[in-house]
Amino acid sequence: MSDKARTELAPTGVLRAGINLSNFLLVTGRSDKSEPLGVAPDMAKEIAASLGVPVTYVTYKSPGELADQAGNDAWDIGLIGAEPQRAEKIAFTAAYVEIEATYMVPPGSPLKSIADVDRKGVRIAVSARSAYGLW
Repeated sequence: MSDKARTELAPTGVLRAGINLSNFLLVTGRSDKSEPLGVAPDMAKEIAASLGVPVTYVTYKSPGELADQAGNDAWDIGLIGAEPQRAEKIAFTAAYVEIEATYMVPPGSPLKSIADVDRKGVRIAVSARSAYGLW
């Protein structure tokens, strides 16, 4: 990558990657050195390598905690879901993964389709401050 990209993405000379530990599809565990493992840390490592700088992982228990630190000089890149509310403070790239979601209802529920759920008075529970609840 160019010197300009290196300066913009890793101004300290180290790429600080904000990693959401709550999504097991993107972070699958920890290494012997306690570094996160999985798609998100691997992507951050490759971005750092292409910039010619080392990577350090700044981990968060949830995507909301990671998003809260946008603009606070805590991380240089963050690997979380894009949505309009977060886009007010965070510049997002094109998606690197799409994670399908569905509704879970108890047996015998009258909710059988998206149209059944997408109406006034129906309450939906999601993980606190995840992108699913921000849409």
